[in-house]
Amino acid sequence: MANQLIPTHVFGLNGTQKGCLYFLDDATFLYPAGHNVVIQTVDQKQQKIIAGTPDTYGITALALSPSKKIVAIAERAPPFMLGSERRASSASSESRSSVIPTDARSMEGAESEGRTISPDTKGPIISLYETVTLKKKKVLAGTEFVASTREYVSLCFSSDGRSIVAQAGGPDWNLVVWGLEKSKVVASVKSSNQLAEVYQVLYCPADASLVTVVGDGFAKHFKLTETAFRQIATEIVKRESNWLWHTWLCEPGEHDEKDRDNKDPAIYVSDTGELVYVEGGEVISTLLPDNSDGPPETELTIYYSKGFICGGSGGKISFYEKTEEKDVKEGFKKVCSFKVDNANSKIRGLALSPSEELLVCTLDNNQLASVLLQQKDTFKPGEVPKEVTIQAFHTDSITGLDVCIRKPIIVTCSMDRSVRVWNYQDRQCEVVKFFQEEAFSVALHPTGFYALVGFTDKLRFMNLLIDDIRICKEIGIKGCQECVFSNGGQYFAAVHVNVIQIFSTYTCENVGNLRGHSGKVRSIWWSADDTTIVSAGADGALYEWRMKDFKRNRENVMKGCIYTSVTSVTGSRSFFAVGSDRKLKELDENQVIKVFPSAIMLTQIELPDNSRLLFAATEIGTMRTYRFPLTGEYQEVQASTAPITRVRVSHDANLLACVGEDGILSLFDVKDREKAIVSVGLRREKEALGFADEVLITKSDLDDMRQHIQELEERVKELESENEYQLRLKDMAANERVKALTEQYEQQLQGAQERHDKLLQLKNQEGIDMEQKQMKSEEKHILQMKELEEQWQKKMMAEVESLCTQLRYASLGREKDVLNESWEEKHANVVQGHERVVQELTEEFETKLSEENTLREQVQEDLKQANRDFEEIKHQTEEDTDREIEDLKEKYEAKLVQEKEIVLRLKGENGLLKKKFNEYQKDMEEQKGEIKALFEQKKELYQTLAYFERDINGLKKDIIERDETIGEKEKRIYELKRKTQELEKVKFVLDYKIKDLKHTIEPREFELQTAKSQIWNMEKELERAHNGNTRKQLTIAELKLKLDGFTREVADIRRRNFDARYAIKNLQHDFYELTQLIEDPVGLKEAVKELNEKYVSNKVTMTPVDDDLLAEGARQRDYLERTVDSLQRKLSKDSDSSHKNHLRIMRENVTLIKELNELRRELKVMKLTQQKGGQRKDGEGDSLQLGAILQGELDDLKMKFDQERTKDQRIRKASH
Repeated sequence: MANQLIPTHVFGLNGTQKGCLYFLDDATFLYPAGHNVVIQTVDQKQQKIIAGTPDTYGITALALSPSKKIVAIAERAPPFMLGSERRASSASSESRSSVIPTDARSMEGAESEGRTISPDTKGPIISLYETVTLKKKKVLAGTEFVASTREYVSLCFSSDGRSIVAQAGGPDWNLVVWGLEKSKVVASVKSSNQLAEVYQVLYCPADASLVTVVGDGFAKHFKLTETAFRQIATEIVKRESNWLWHTWLCEPGEHDEKDRDNKDPAIYVSDTGELVYVEGGEVISTLLPDNSDGPPETELTIYYSKGFICGGSGGKISFYEKTEEKDVKEGFKKVCSFKVDNANSKIRGLALSPSEELLVCTLDNNQLASVLLQQKDTFKPGEVPKEVTIQAFHTDSITGLDVCIRKPIIVTCSMDRSVRVWNYQDRQCEVVKFFQEEAFSVALHPTGFYALVGFTDKLRFMNLLIDDIRICKEIGIKGCQECVFSNGGQYFAAVHVNVIQIFSTYTCENVGNLRGHSGKVRSIWWSADDTTIVSAGADGALYEWRMKDFKRNRENVMKGCIYTSVTSVTGSRSFFAVGSDRKLKELDENQVIKVFPSAIMLTQIELPDNSRLLFAATEIGTMRTYRFPLTGEYQEVQASTAPITRVRVSHDANLLACVGEDGILSLFDVKDREKAIVSVGLRREKEALGFADEVLITKSDLDDMRQHIQELEERVKELESENEYQLRLKDMAANERVKALTEQYEQQLQGAQERHDKLLQLKNQEGIDMEQKQMKSEEKHILQMKELEEQWQKKMMAEVESLCTQLRYASLGREKDVLNESWEEKHANVVQGHERVVQELTEEFETKLSEENTLREQVQEDLKQANRDFEEIKHQTEEDTDREIEDLKEKYEAKLVQEKEIVLRLKGENGLLKKKFNEYQKDMEEQKGEIKALFEQKKELYQTLAYFERDINGLKKDIIERDETIGEKEKRIYELKRKTQELEKVKFVLDYKIKDLKHTIEPREFELQTAKSQIWNMEKELERAHNGNTRKQLTIAELKLKLDGFTREVADIRRRNFDARYAIKNLQHDFYELTQLIEDPVGLKEAVKELNEKYVSNKVTMTPVDDDLLAEGARQRDYLERTVDSLQRKLSKDSDSSHKNHLRIMRENVTLIKELNELRRELKVMKLTQQKGGQRKDGEGDSLQLGAILQGELDDLKMKFDQERTKDQRIRKASH
């Protein structure tokens, strides 16, 4: 039977184990998690899992070989009584599979050696695995030296990797060395007494024969021979302290390269926080604890190239480096200190990557932290740097687990008061939310948008947003231990002690209660069609409930058994349940069909639809896979070291998730081959619909995100413009620099060329001078030769003529020979001197020429080098500029793409929200229909209130009639206003004409008196108009008083209408409370009596209205109507007469204007006819006098018009 569960990912770790963290390379490290060893990449996305050995009770120690190819895992042996019971059960049950693979990934090709533990094996075991292939190489077990103990507390490989030393636990505390070639114990010694606890054992990396052990009150050094241990006396042994940890400060093989006098150094950690530096067993110095920034306790240390690293309580990490400074007596100086966690937790494991760039540590609160060390010098003591990354693992027991259909997420809750959402596709924690209360249960809606969490005080309905968990509704159920959504998602069930309450998901309304259990309900299972619910309780009862009427359909009660989990299959009549009796049972309504005993208690079971596997969790942290239909055959894999509290299977039955009390979330791939054959069509349908990408987000968060995107876009634009500006500046600077360098090199080249030309010209000139000197010296020499020959010939002729004798001739011949010899000798000397001078000059000029050529070549070479440098600088500048441009371009393009993706994602989310909003609107319409039906039931109540409505309608009619009357009066007032405006227009024309007259008229005495008489008549007309306006004002005042009376009457009617509506509203509210007691006849009767006493006790008697009062009201109404009509007629007459008066005044004004124009023409003629100056002056004086008089009269007329306009304005204000 092939293994059906393959571990794929583990969220969490064993925070209680110390020093169990190692780096395999710069990209991967390993640590224990549950009953597995996890090999994880640095980016925390990929994991390889080494499953624990069956029949063992957890991992106690780890060790990694120096070559990093082998990992040793020490596992705890089961209790002796339980182990024998399990072996007996294993021997008696023939149907069970007795071979349990330990390496699920290499299951087909793994060797049979080490797959299981022999029943005769005693004590703990050590398993050796290859870190690359994950194959088990060997199992070290069965030695009599550790038969009396259950565990190894510490392991260590030798530097050559040929042996491993293991420190067994109490009570014997035996130290054992295993030889890996023969898998036998090489030597053994008792390292401590029964009272002193041992914490750690180490091989010296530089000496494979030296083993050190530390514990309470001792630190021992042992020399390992071929078959025994020999203890070495050292100074550290004499110091009585409780040593918690120690670390060798050297690398493997480093001892051979050092001088023999230089002992291997080590650091010992005491429980007081002291760090003792030891070389060769002798104490060199002691580093006292620093109490300035936290408690002094140091938990462990590790070695690195410059010194060592300490990890202690409070999440504090310190770096110590070796120094030669004289003022540092200890030899080590603290160079860096920081925290990785603010939760005041202790560091239990440290590991440094081979490149010493990444530090990983484990904490006792089950957290894994990593920190990049490139900027460790900038870290501040007592603070958590931003480079620290902490995994969001649970820190306490996980109490709730659930999965959904439409999303690849898992929701868990824990006693650490947190709710976490995990994505099992991306292998990460998406959302973490902490609360004030502890959480006991959690349920996830099939859509993945909603969750139920049961806290100590309430059950809370929550929305799962994109980055948060928001509380939507609180339900008053305290300490809800179990809550489950229906498969369709329309209902959810919550347990309140022994009652199961059913709620509607979309209204959170309690639609029913399932009562029947006498003990706490421990498990709930919904059928696939949500028509039935199966529940199991601590009272030993299994009930099947109908959702139609919330009644029991079937039951099976077994007293004395506390059920912990129940499940069933759709369409089957059987239940499957596990409980405290350690049995897996298949039950019907009246009988137990099958029973499969177990040596350990089963805590949870899961049976997916269309699957041939049943999954069961145990109290020791293992997962069992039973073949379905049940035959008793099962397989078992390790998951946790504590009891498993919850198990869930994904909707497609391809993933199993389980959680335990140790805070570990384990994921398994389900390999069900029969399921793959049976349900091919179903899988194809499920594959056609992938997981949903939609998420929930609030409108405020969306607006903030949009605003942030807008700000980022603006920032990008600003950066683009700034970068363009900077690039232009850089281009300008580069161009100027290139231009300056070009001019400089051109100048240098031009100067070198000029020097070269000068030197060449100088050389040519010196050559010409040398040739001229040589020609002159040759000519001089020829002339001297000719002169000497002529002198010689003359002397010869003279001698021949003067001497006739032979002796003389002979003597002259000899003298000639002597002279010839001397001349030849002189000639040769002259020629040699000349040649020597020519050669010296030639050599001198050739030397100068070679120097000039060398200088010229050097200048040319400098020029070429300068050109090359210039080209190189130009090329590098261009490359740097292009690289910066490309980097900025890629950076901002990446940001732009990211922002576009965010915008697209938000658009999709907005579409989903709109869709959900439409669905909610449909639901609201349905609820409105229900409310309408309820209102139809209340028609009888409305009939009793009909007479109130009739009174209201009558009052409304009266109000409408009076509004019409008021409207007619307002129309009349509007006409008066319009006529007043026309008068103002006429007045404006008159004002304009008067202004014209002031500038143009020249009065005359006769015409002025005529104008005065006309003005007097106009004043009388204005007085009559003023009297008419006064009467109109009185009439308007009376109308306003009547209007105020009508307004007060309307307000009184409206108040009475409001009182009636308020009484109706109170009656509706009381009637709604009455309907809540529809299921309680007694309470309903009492409520009806109270309602009757409240509203019907005072009988309303309809008394008829007195006829005399009606007649008086009609008479008053007729009188008012006649008064209003007469006032309207009088107002129209007054307005007509006023209009006629204004028209008459306008006609008289026109006549006056004509007469003024005639006077103006006559005055002009008079001016033309006047001839004399005196006459002209007299005429001008008369004209001025006449104009002043006319101007005064016109001013009086204008003042009267202003008074009339003021009165008209007062009339209009009074009418309003």
